[in-house]
Amino acid sequence: MIWVAFAILIGTIVGSLALLRSSRGDALGIPLIAIGTFVFLYVIQPIQTMLDGSGDLFLTQWQFTKALFIPAVMLASFMWGWLFPVRRRQSAVAPWDPRAMWRVGFWMACVGLILYVIFLEISGGVAASFSGVHGSAMAYNNNTAYIYDGPLLMLSGSAMMMLSGARYNSRERWKNLAPNIFLFIYLLPAILTGSRGSLFAVATTYFVCSSIAQRKKVSFGQAARFLLPVAVGVFVMVAYRNVLHLGPHTSEQLPTVDAAFNEVTGTDEIGREHGTSGQEFLLHAAVIEAVDQTGKLEYGLTWVQFFSINPIPRVLWPEKPNLVWSGVNYDDIGEYTGFAVSPGSAPGIVADLYSRYHLFSAIFFFALGAGLRRLFVSARSLSSPLTAVGYVMVYSVSLNMFAQGFGSIFVALGYSMAPVAVFAWATRHSRRKAKQCQKEMMLLHAAALRGEQW
Repeated sequence: MIWVAFAILIGTIVGSLALLRSSRGDALGIPLIAIGTFVFLYVIQPIQTMLDGSGDLFLTQWQFTKALFIPAVMLASFMWGWLFPVRRRQSAVAPWDPRAMWRVGFWMACVGLILYVIFLEISGGVAASFSGVHGSAMAYNNNTAYIYDGPLLMLSGSAMMMLSGARYNSRERWKNLAPNIFLFIYLLPAILTGSRGSLFAVATTYFVCSSIAQRKKVSFGQAARFLLPVAVGVFVMVAYRNVLHLGPHTSEQLPTVDAAFNEVTGTDEIGREHGTSGQEFLLHAAVIEAVDQTGKLEYGLTWVQFFSINPIPRVLWPEKPNLVWSGVNYDDIGEYTGFAVSPGSAPGIVADLYSRYHLFSAIFFFALGAGLRRLFVSARSLSSPLTAVGYVMVYSVSLNMFAQGFGSIFVALGYSMAPVAVFAWATRHSRRKAKQCQKEMMLLHAAALRGEQW
């Protein structure tokens, strides 16, 4: 049964890749990130658990089979949504002011940098802030996300500056270099905290922005040559996180590549002895089994709580309640599977949505694929700064979305896109006027060609 499920999953992955086309711009599409993440979480990791013997230790054959078959269904639904026909809207000229967009993006990035410098000072300075593993020495608990998430403004601000270059090629060299400088500054904390999400975000922001701004037709070969080194970097961030900081190291010797690979993809001996692990595939399988056994579903209620409560800073509301999770919890997982979840583990998007909507999460995946496709088509046409920057930011956090869970992108998208939304709203009248002028010029040109008086 397990090998049949493997065959179905791998067949779905291969079929998904075969259905993508460079002519549609799919090489710059989020499905490549989804497929790559599914390969790692639901092919490489389960194979590794079978090789090290932890598969039989933690899961029954039926649990293992379900954990492979359900991702195949969800990936097929996502690809169906992505490939669903989209009406393309052609726009000869992007109806927004590129100079204004560049200025707003620049000041957004400056504000983000200032906020992060303030956070580092509050945390004791640069050396102290980056002295712990994965940023553990930083004062996150004593500060608001509106301060320590400042780098997200650097990311979206850089995207605005780069995308404005589609119509505004400044002769001032520093203006062309400014977004690259901000992205490089963003990259440094990503390395010093061993953050795979931040490394992926800064790399893909540059890749997608430059491709859209220059109106490149990216081939799958070009995308692969860029994304594969990024994938290696993501692996290094996780595998060598214990040494990627400025503080003293607990071990004198770096782990070998084999040991690092096993740490990322498999389970350790201590975990197997005590029945605990933080491996994503095992947690994914345990969550699915617990949902099937208990019938408990969360229905997205925490998302409603999040958007209604979380935007309010705790400084203004010290008694702000924490989110209440009503779905399967660690106790349910332990009771019905005997699996003890390591703290800080994430189940991935499939188990995350399955714990909310069960098999109806396939509908969610279809809607997600269809929505991202429409956002992508609008972004490529550069018809709106909101959709163009929005697609770049969704792409930049897509690794977290697929590897951790859908809700993991809420803070990053909401925080980084808020100023962009304000800019789009403030310039809506000028963009509407530009569109009207564009239509009148097209009608005037058509009348002139026909020899009619206008």
